[in-house]
Amino acid sequence: MKQSIQARIICATVALFIMGGAAEAAKYSAVVHQAQSQLATGGHDPGVLDGFMGRNTAAAIAAYQTEKGLDASGQLDEATLKSLDIGVSTDLSKTVEDWIPVPSQAEIDKLKDPRNDPSNAYADYRPKAPAANLPLPGQAILKAMNASADKFGSRPKGHPRYSKRTLKAFIGCMVTKHNPNHWSDITIHYYCQMGLPRKCFTNALAGKPTPRRVKFARPRAYKGCANGRLRDAAPFKWVTATQPLIFQYVMFGQTHAFNHEQEQAIINNFYGVSDPANRDECKKKRPIRTEDPRDGTHCLVNKQMRRKLVGRSR
Repeated sequence: MKQSIQARIICATVALFIMGGAAEAAKYSAVVHQAQSQLATGGHDPGVLDGFMGRNTAAAIAAYQTEKGLDASGQLDEATLKSLDIGVSTDLSKTVEDWIPVPSQAEIDKLKDPRNDPSNAYADYRPKAPAANLPLPGQAILKAMNASADKFGSRPKGHPRYSKRTLKAFIGCMVTKHNPNHWSDITIHYYCQMGLPRKCFTNALAGKPTPRRVKFARPRAYKGCANGRLRDAAPFKWVTATQPLIFQYVMFGQTHAFNHEQEQAIINNFYGVSDPANRDECKKKRPIRTEDPRDGTHCLVNKQMRRKLVGRSR
């Protein structure tokens, strides 16, 4: 198997991370985060599950490589990524699939209990938590995103379904300084382009319409908007009528909840990015989130984020 461009990039980047004095320059990587979770699951302690390549993570990688008969470089080379079942390909942008069926309500309800250690920060998620490293119902999510974008007008200028007001609100949601940097990429893109229905949910998370201005957790915010008890709940009925299971599944996961290769494929497909490795096309077609790199690599699975993704799961 030929080594992909993305795999070569991450190998070189990880190599820099483990060299003396380079750790301070490291940036958050969803691929490193997922690798840490996989390593911990297999009994190789990478330290804090934080998405940063440090000495503990490099040592855990080397131990894993030795166990599997791989070159013990301590780097996330292509063979190691393949062994860990972590994909960084850009070939999926035109082949979005339902990698799992749309989960049932009972399955989604399990995501409400991520089983964090309450004495530790977000980064210490247990690797086998029910909301970690999940595959996606890709076609169903893509269909839901297209439906809401067409309904509420978050399409680019010139599109028949374009709405200046909704597009402005979408861009503001993506780049606001108050953006939830504890949300995965698919979560932020799915949610921000939704338009008017997300107002109730956003306000509930911020504590604006709630008793004593208490900030609601995501499952509680959904319940309050779905049952009509919170302010601006009327437009949210469109969500409960058209995509309640998709909304909950995408919104209730952890930051490193989903298969990153799958989520980037969905996002790139939604924006019509045919070559995620083409920086010019990526800059032109795919909007950035606050934490995204600004060099046109934000369409890639293994992009290096400008800000650390930390926070809450619920």
